[in-house]
Amino acid sequence: MNCPDCEGTLETIDFNGVKIDECTKCKGRWFDRGELRLAKDKKDDDIRWLDFDPFGKDAEELSVASEGKECPKCSKKMKSLTYRKSKIIIDKCADCEGVWLDHGEFIKIVEFLNEIVLTKQAGEYAKDTFKQFLEIFTGPEGPVSEAKDFLSVIWLLQLRVAVENPKLVEASQNVYKNTPFK
Repeated sequence: MNCPDCEGTLETIDFNGVKIDECTKCKGRWFDRGELRLAKDKKDDDIRWLDFDPFGKDAEELSVASEGKECPKCSKKMKSLTYRKSKIIIDKCADCEGVWLDHGEFIKIVEFLNEIVLTKQAGEYAKDTFKQFLEIFTGPEGPVSEAKDFLSVIWLLQLRVAVENPKLVEASQNVYKNTPFK
């Protein structure tokens, strides 16, 4: 396969435990269907539950003017879209359902998702916890992956509650210190 940006050769590499294709010249990356999510999940447990499907119905409203890059896998014209209401523009092939990221865009996606994690309030995490619990039984990733997502978001909820309510943490520590059941 050839790079849609610089015509360099794409080589298979191990990227966060996922086999993807990377351009030897410009370091752009090709992710087959599902590989971007897997690489993101393996990169940072705190953001694993923040999913975005570039081929889902929500992605259609995020389409932007396309540069018309050619898919490295099937040579069809790719479409451009904004990654999850960020300022990051990615390219996708509707035919083979792969995603192209220019050099540095993966890190920008991780930083964007980490910003979401850092700015959510406890009430938002509570809603997300319930949603992730339901996805254990109904989610597209399968029960094991969805359970990991649930555990990640419940951990973040605990941390956010502690940050927003330091007196509650202090009180619980005092109860623990003074309990005879240690």
